[in-house]
Amino acid sequence: MRRQTRGTVVLGLCVLGVVAALPWYRVNISPSVPYGLYRLQPVPATLERGDLVVLPVPASAQPWHSRWLPLLKPVAATAGQDVCVQDDTLWIGAQSYGPVRHEAHGRSLPHLEGCAIVAPGTVFLASHAPASLDSRYFGPVAVSSLTAHAFPVLTWSPAPRADKARVH
Repeated sequence: MRRQTRGTVVLGLCVLGVVAALPWYRVNISPSVPYGLYRLQPVPATLERGDLVVLPVPASAQPWHSRWLPLLKPVAATAGQDVCVQDDTLWIGAQSYGPVRHEAHGRSLPHLEGCAIVAPGTVFLASHAPASLDSRYFGPVAVSSLTAHAFPVLTWSPAPRADKARVH
């Protein structure tokens, strides 16, 4: 029975590897959104809060994240919505998105200060996950820079991390 279980796991990982190599799928290993396999489609003309999108790593975020692994983030605010940092916490409307850190890995992090209105043609990407590397650090993102709209296929929640100072 044990050998059969190992074989099933190995086969499953091989299938997942082949599927993930296809350009219209993505495997997420960042706890900003649930781990797992996501199907990718073109970015629609209109995005809504909660939509998941893929984007290249902004230049200002490259000291904390490999530029070779695009980010998968949820849309937290769209054009015309307010985003604020008050008392080192990101707020979108009346909803808290958690802390805004001032440094990671011994380096200062750029971050939003005060309040801003999301401009037309841009979205504000933010996750509720602690230490998410998102728009709270690199600002709103032009919709035209997004590379895909992502849909979960097979996901699971990440295990809680003891290291809260890491950004991802």
